[in-house]
Order: sequence, then structure tokens, then C-alpha cells
Amino acid sequence: MDLNTASFDTERLFVRACTPKDAPVLTSLMTPEISKWVAAWPTPLTEEQTEEVLCSVVEAANSGSVFGAVVIEAASGTVIGWCKLDLDGAEAELGYWIGEDFHRQGFAFELSQGATAFAFEQLGVDLVRAGAQIENQASLALIKKLGMSREGVQRVWAPARQRFEDCEFWSIRRDDWRSGN
Repeated sequence: MDLNTASFDTERLFVRACTPKDAPVLTSLMTPEISKWVAAWPTPLTEEQTEEVLCSVVEAANSGSVFGAVVIEAASGTVIGWCKLDLDGAEAELGYWIGEDFHRQGFAFELSQGATAFAFEQLGVDLVRAGAQIENQASLALIKKLGMSREGVQRVWAPARQRFEDCEFWSIRRDDWRSGN
């Protein structure tokens, strides 16, 4: 599968591979409130910085190691967030964020379910994992709601803040996903 043209949809979302042309809208969505919970997206953020991120994701997708995508509300065609699956053999690590104006509408959970299904069904991985800072109770609750099992806490380098942070990681195997979803 060409990860630079891949996409999936859910009931309300269309998730498609990113391009450098997505830099302006993603830059506008990245706020301090979002940035504090994600490792790689700093604020303030320039369009040039976002374009560099997107170019590196496109390059990694060429090698088959990353699916980086914009999250679009299907009804309006509005970009509302970001999704990334880092691929390592039979495993994928899910990362995502949704713009502040689109919080509390169930988009993050819907996206996470769709991305997990995409990883298992289209990318053929055997395990999907996700993590969040130990203080990010909303994301940890979402991960648990996906049916994932707790792996433990790991120190993760957060380039957005130039420091290590404690993150709690969870995972789910393909067979457990099928039986629970």
C-alpha cells in the first residue's frame, strides 16, 4: 500500500495522507492547549516548521514506516486534526490530535477507532499501541475505552518541549480487537 495516497473513513470523518500543502491549516489548529499534550508539535509553530514536519512524514511514508494524515470532518470538508501511525514491523503506534474547536464531539474516539481498524485491516499489523502523558487523563480514558491493555510508564523525549516526559502506554492485539469490536 502506498502510504502517501492511503486513506480511510469513519461515520463522520475522512482521514487522508498528508501533503506539505496541509501546513497552513495544521499550523492554524496547533494551539498551546493542544501542544502541551503532544510530543512533536510545538507552539508557537510556523507554517515552515509544519511543512518540514509534513515533508519528513511524506519521506517516511515512502519507506513504508509512517502513515501521517489529516483528519477531515466529512460533512463540512474542514480539516480538524492530525493522525499518525508509526509502523515497526508488525506493530503500529497511534498518535493523534484534534483542534480545540472540535473537542468534546467524539471525534478523537471515532478517529482512534478508525485508525486502529485501518492499522489491523489495511496495514496488517498485529498490535497497535498508544500512549499519553500520565497527566492527560482524557487521552488515557480514550485509550482505555478502545479496549487497550496497560503496558506501563515510559520516559519519552518530547522535542516540542526539549525534555523527557513520563507517558503511559497501552496496546491491543489484532485478535482482541476483533473479539471486542
